[in-house]
Amino acid sequence: MLSLAQMLGNVSQAHVQSPDDWALSVTDVLRDAAIYHQARNGFYRAQCDALGVDPAAINDINDLQDLPLLPVGMFKRPDAQVLLTCSLADVETETQSSGTHGVQSVARRNSETMTRALVGLIGTYREFFNLSGGAGLFLNPTDAEASEMGLLKDFNILNSVFDHHAYLVADQAFDARAALEHLSRWKGHMTRHIIGPPFLIGRLLRFLEQERITMRLDPYSMIITLGGWKRHTADAIPAEDFRQRCHDLLAVRPGNVRDMYGMIESNMLAVECHLHRKHVPPWCYISIRDPGQVGKELAPGGSGTIAILDALNTSYPGFLLTDDVGDVETGTCGCGRTGQVINFRGRGQGGGLGNCPVSIERYLDSRTAANDEAPALVKA
Repeated sequence: MLSLAQMLGNVSQAHVQSPDDWALSVTDVLRDAAIYHQARNGFYRAQCDALGVDPAAINDINDLQDLPLLPVGMFKRPDAQVLLTCSLADVETETQSSGTHGVQSVARRNSETMTRALVGLIGTYREFFNLSGGAGLFLNPTDAEASEMGLLKDFNILNSVFDHHAYLVADQAFDARAALEHLSRWKGHMTRHIIGPPFLIGRLLRFLEQERITMRLDPYSMIITLGGWKRHTADAIPAEDFRQRCHDLLAVRPGNVRDMYGMIESNMLAVECHLHRKHVPPWCYISIRDPGQVGKELAPGGSGTIAILDALNTSYPGFLLTDDVGDVETGTCGCGRTGQVINFRGRGQGGGLGNCPVSIERYLDSRTAANDEAPALVKA
């Protein structure tokens, strides 16, 4: 069984625990996280009290489904600071979603959460991509142009492993010809990799096809994607076809075309192995919920609403009910790693706000009432 510090210190070891040790480890770190937030976060404590849940009583992995979940829609609210376990003064960074449905989510993180997340993410990248050196072509804006975008945070951490890198999106415009110029300039000098959302890589592939340009990358080149097709669903193609096009037009082996799944409200980033199975980090647990009764965890193999339980977050409880639909597999992957593999199936209806046992309004009203009574008690 591994502690959280041991997991972060040796991500490779954490991914090959025996199934029993994995279950014990993830239960232990998530129980500790829940106890931490219950003790310091009045809003989360109210959720536990409403459901009659004592995090300290969690004994095994099956008990994790009892923990209260925060619907991700809460992070879109102007009063979302009530979700914080840390103080606003301790917030180091605010990360925003792309606002696909019109309203952006804002996730606030303190320094401890950021440190844990960065260590975990770098270890995860090293474990799955084994990158050291080479050149990275990033088909996304720089941090300076869009510093608050969550997707960029995950991408830009990758640039630290490359000898050279370039960003090819500026002023919300992407120049496919400029991308090819960078790739040609690096040819013969370093292994070339492409990182970006799939719709922009798809745009590069279409340009190569339309212009009848032959571009062969290197034997160990990788294409790494995150973020889905978003507003570009008309251009979306199945994952297997996307990998084949990367092979046909850029000579990148299908096993080196890797996708990732995550969201800005969580520190969880599930990265594909060479078998294209997205592995859940060992400090996280995925619980698949019945869309009509989200307090109920579905039996293994069932497809439903994805809930993410994350032990890294100390800025707010990392126990989230997403708007996404998928399923999860537990066991040993063909790549040798153990734990959970998540299969993202699509976006749900986003109707999870009513599933919080104590609403933000009710919680704030109860605090106001308590404060109103306090002066009278003092006078008495």
